[in-house]
Amino acid sequence: MSENLDLVRSLYAAWNRRDVDEWLSFLAPDIVFRPVPTFTDSQERRGLDAMRRWIAEWSEVWADDYTTHAESIREYGDAVIALLRFTGHARASGVEIGGGIFEVFRFRDGKIASVAHFTDRLEALEAVGLEE
Repeated sequence: MSENLDLVRSLYAAWNRRDVDEWLSFLAPDIVFRPVPTFTDSQERRGLDAMRRWIAEWSEVWADDYTTHAESIREYGDAVIALLRFTGHARASGVEIGGGIFEVFRFRDGKIASVAHFTDRLEALEAVGLEE
């Protein structure tokens, strides 16, 4: 198994334990995070401080039952694409959500240098220079 796949699996494990410090330890200091452009919170974030603030904001919005599960994690050259399934409830409204996104990871010096979210598998593959 590759180091990059192990790194992504460890990142998800830390997320599901809600261990913010460990989760951040897998990210490069200048991490670039690009959420799905059509989502309500689609602001690009850069750096560990921005990611820590994003996690705090996320935790305020979603109830403690919010869970994620990596349905698949595959390596494509120097990138990893994961299909991440999620479920949970909004803290304030109680609205239930569920769905999936494709996360594209890029790496540098043993850390995650960037993460980009996509709702479409083909767009995720195109982001790593592949077609179906």
